[in-house]
Amino acid sequence: MEPPRKRLCQLLGFTSVASIAFLLLHPRMPLLPNRGAFSTSDLTAANATLGFGAVIAVSDAKSPRRNGLLYAANLTDIDITIPEQPAWTDYDVEAFRSKEKSMIQKGSALAWLGHLNALKWFLSTSHETALILEDDVDWSIHLRDIQIPLAAAATRTLLHNITHPRHYSRQWKPFSDYWAPPARWELLILGHCRDYFPIASLPARPLLVYKDQTVPAPFQLDYELRDFMHDLNAPPFTRLIYKSYWPLCTFAYAVTRTSARRILDAYSTEGKGGCTAYDVRILEGCRDHHWDCYTINPELFHHVRAPSMIADVNAGVADYGAERKQEGLQGKTSNIVCGARDPGWYSEDVRRVEELKKEARMGRCVVEDDDDDDDDDDDDNALRVKGFGMME
Repeated sequence: MEPPRKRLCQLLGFTSVASIAFLLLHPRMPLLPNRGAFSTSDLTAANATLGFGAVIAVSDAKSPRRNGLLYAANLTDIDITIPEQPAWTDYDVEAFRSKEKSMIQKGSALAWLGHLNALKWFLSTSHETALILEDDVDWSIHLRDIQIPLAAAATRTLLHNITHPRHYSRQWKPFSDYWAPPARWELLILGHCRDYFPIASLPARPLLVYKDQTVPAPFQLDYELRDFMHDLNAPPFTRLIYKSYWPLCTFAYAVTRTSARRILDAYSTEGKGGCTAYDVRILEGCRDHHWDCYTINPELFHHVRAPSMIADVNAGVADYGAERKQEGLQGKTSNIVCGARDPGWYSEDVRRVEELKKEARMGRCVVEDDDDDDDDDDDDNALRVKGFGMME
C-alpha cells in the first residue's frame, strides 16, 4: 500500500469555504442525530464469511503478509479465499498503463491488477456479494461476534428508508440480505485510511450512529479520526455508517455482482490521464460518479504497520516477497482494539494456538495495550468487550 498521505496530497485541490465558515460559526455540533434505531437483543455472531457470499483476499503468491493473514483468519474463525494470481509480466504492466500521461508505478499497477483478479474470481462464482481484503489488513478479535452483527444491522437500518433509482424484482437469498439487499448498495467501505465529510453536509447526509463497545477509546484513535469524531460531537464508543464522501484506501470493501462488473468495466486499466493507484479510482467512483458507497467509521479493518511491499517493488527490491519475522510489524494497528495480527497472538505450538483461539472466541484479549499509563482504563476496556452481555 502506498503511503495514503502522499496520495491524499495529490487529491486535495481545494477546501470548501462554506465548510470553514460553518466550523467558525458552529465550533461544536449538537449530538449526532440517530436516524433509525435497531435492537441488539437478537443479534448473533456472523458466519465465517461475515455475512457475505465470500471473503476474498488480494495476495500475491510471494507476499510475506499471507501467512499472517491466514493465521489471523484461523484465530478468529474467518473463512478467507485467496484466488491465485497470474505471474504478472512487464508486458502486463505496460498493457495496463495509460498510453498518455501514465502516473502509476509498477508496484501500484501490480496491486491494482490483483484487485481486478479478485473481482473476476468473484464473478466466476454464484455468490451475490463478496468482501475484498488486502492481505496486510488487521481486525479485532471481536469482529465476528460483535462488530459485524452491529455494522450489518446498522447498514440494513440506514438503507431501509433510502430510495434508490434501481429496482430489482429478483428474490435474494437470505444470507445476501444480511447487510441489506444488494440492489440498495454498490460498495460498503469497511476498511479505509480516511473518509471525513464536511460537517456542513451533515444535515443532508444519510447517516446512522450506533453504539459499539469495541471501538477504541477516543485517546486511542489516530488524531485525524479523533478530531473528526470530536467535531461531530460523537459519543465515545460509537460508530457511524454514512454515504461515503472521500473514501481513501481499499483495505476492505464489499461488492455486489453489479458493482464488481462496474469496477471492471470502468477501471480495468489505468485510464486516460493516468492515476496513481486503484484506491484513488474507487474514491473517484464514490465521490464523482455517484456510486452507492457507504462507509463505516471508525473502520473495522486497517492495515498493519509494516514496510510497504509496493515501495519495495517500486524500488526494485528483488526479494520483496521474502518472509520477514512477524511480518515486520511496527506497533499496534491504528483504530483497532485487540488486533488479531498482533504478535501477542502468535504461536507455533499447536496446543498453544488452540488455547489462544479459545481466548479469542471468549473475547479475552491476551495482548498488551500500548497505552498502559492508565490501568483503570485498561481494566474497563477489558470488561467492555467480553460480548453482547456487557453492552448496555
